[in-house]
Amino acid sequence: MMSYNRAVRVFTDLKSQGTFPREFTTEEKYVGVDSRQNDAVSIGAGDRHIVVTGVGELTLQPDRFSLTITCKSSKENVQDAKNSVRRRLDYIVQTLKNYSLTESDYRIYQHVQHSESMVNVSCEIEAHFTDLNKCQSVSNLLAEKLGPGVTVSLPGCYHARGSLDKLRRQIGMLAIHNARQKALEMANILHLAVGPAHQVQEIEATETQGISDHSPEEPDLNPSIQQRIADSTVSAFSKVSVCFMLKPKSKKSTKMSM
Repeated sequence: MMSYNRAVRVFTDLKSQGTFPREFTTEEKYVGVDSRQNDAVSIGAGDRHIVVTGVGELTLQPDRFSLTITCKSSKENVQDAKNSVRRRLDYIVQTLKNYSLTESDYRIYQHVQHSESMVNVSCEIEAHFTDLNKCQSVSNLLAEKLGPGVTVSLPGCYHARGSLDKLRRQIGMLAIHNARQKALEMANILHLAVGPAHQVQEIEATETQGISDHSPEEPDLNPSIQQRIADSTVSAFSKVSVCFMLKPKSKKSTKMSM
């Protein structure tokens, strides 16, 4: 959802011969004059512009989710241990395919270790989802059907490659859009129209991750799914200063505004 400009003050620069740029307060920004000193602002025909600030704020929740599924078997015979793990692995892989996952969506790691007279065989499957509901359904199904022989982690949350770059571009465009909307409103009060942008400058850009309720001194060692999503959510902020050219309103625009 778009966040519209909430800047407290507007910076305008209406230049003419003998007139210097100044900072207007909130009460003065729509009038265009200093009411306390009664200084009239004249706008030269060849030097009309307005400088405004605009901000953009967006948040992006994680759009990728992962599960780590582990199954183990300890037998005296290495082949028996492998067969035990293989049966469960086949069921897990078939379940993933039933939920529309392809081979590129999961990875399988196997490890064999000897411990005294026993052979320990472990298998780890790392599966990635684009839908949280599917991820949870697979997790619950495997835990229910395979019981204690399989360990399923809570979903991990992260962003797909390119998602954050797209977010950064969007907040920049949003900040410029909000700056133009402000310029349009102010120019309308001055009976002028907004022309093309003459200069754009990014004043501030910040990016934070996590909307966490727990104290950083006491990290949650077993966060819930909701907490994992909140901790992975990214908030981005951009503030820009844009100089727009001003021009006289066309007769058609003047009639429509009356």
